[in-house]
Amino acid sequence: MKIRTAFCALALASGAACSREQAPPVLAPLTDATTNPPGSVATAAPAPERAERSHADLVVKLRRAIEFGDLSAVRELASAADAAGPEGQLLRARIAGLEGRGVEAMRLLEAQKSARPRDPDVYATAAELYASRDAFDTAWIEIVAGTKACGETPEILRAKGVCWIFRENGAERGLATLLAARAADPALPFCDRALGQAHLLVAKLYVKAEKVPEALASVRASLAHDPLDVDARRFLGDCLASAGDFGGALLVLRELIAEGHPLSGELALMEKRAGFARLLAEDKAGAIDHFLSARAAGLSDADLSSAAEILMDAARARCDAGTEAYEARDFERAEAEFRAALDLWPDDLASKNHLALVRFRRDDPAEAARLWRVVLEVAAKERLELPEPVHVNLAQAELRRGEPAAARQVLEHYLRESPQGEWVGVTRTLLVQIENDAKR
Repeated sequence: MKIRTAFCALALASGAACSREQAPPVLAPLTDATTNPPGSVATAAPAPERAERSHADLVVKLRRAIEFGDLSAVRELASAADAAGPEGQLLRARIAGLEGRGVEAMRLLEAQKSARPRDPDVYATAAELYASRDAFDTAWIEIVAGTKACGETPEILRAKGVCWIFRENGAERGLATLLAARAADPALPFCDRALGQAHLLVAKLYVKAEKVPEALASVRASLAHDPLDVDARRFLGDCLASAGDFGGALLVLRELIAEGHPLSGELALMEKRAGFARLLAEDKAGAIDHFLSARAAGLSDADLSSAAEILMDAARARCDAGTEAYEARDFERAEAEFRAALDLWPDDLASKNHLALVRFRRDDPAEAARLWRVVLEVAAKERLELPEPVHVNLAQAELRRGEPAAARQVLEHYLRESPQGEWVGVTRTLLVQIENDAKR
């Protein structure tokens, strides 16, 4: 259960490792989230004697920092526990647990149990700390003792809910128990992180049951309690995508990436999914936009699979449109089409070559030369036979930009590498012309 890792901060682990694989021990089950164990005889518990809960601003902030595992804030605010009265010792126990000082945490709790044997918050805090260490049997003993000493108070219900969440198939019961605790005491602290995780677990159950609207409602409820939880936000993105709202899903992932979370791979895959969704909706242009974004986010052509073929086909269509425009001497439109083709398929040599021709025609020999050099380098590397003398075009571009030495080097390189090549004649002719111009 993934909840174990996510719950380390919630339950303030004392340093013991949280394992997703280890199943929780079998506890004596309750007939529901709030009743006594089967076969027991319900007895009236004495009235609880709670320590007064501090409402001081710094104490409230300290509780919140502890609950969400914000160690830097906890250390900054730790002295506020001194002003929290008897509750301060429980806060210090939670801080000790959060920092991995489990022995100290339990020592503080045992002292409080002796001093305040009918304070349910003491038992609940102990149970939650034990649960954080995977000591569920001991946690349940604290819950039973607390119930016997104080009755089933909101604090005890909260601890029960935490333990139920850790149990196999306990998410729904845990959520119900936590909601009952918060309903009984709307100001009960240390509930939001637990409720956030409980709602998230229930949302995942809904997804397994293919109940996407219910899953969306549950994950949004999770984020209402714990708006910064990364797992819940990622799951929200998945649920939105399952509901067909790829715009919302992509927005969630982009926000997480902007915050520094390494989710570019997930974003790329979501863009690909969004592209195929647009194809099903017969929106090919929209699909292509998403496939391009998927590539920009890191997907290779192999990863894109059939989406890559769609991009290649679209690039060929734009290249053909550019060729028609070029032949009609509409060089501006031709350039736009060739550039669009290269946006779709950056490695397309035909589009690179044709764009170079347009730039040469439009008096930009520098860019033409750059493009033709790329074409020649790729052709040489892949041993391609080019259908036209690109090296001659490159030499002409070098001459146009006032670089006869560079032009001569290109031509001489061709003669060395292809002494029997198809374009030897035109190559020698241009070389002679360069030499004659140099003598004048």
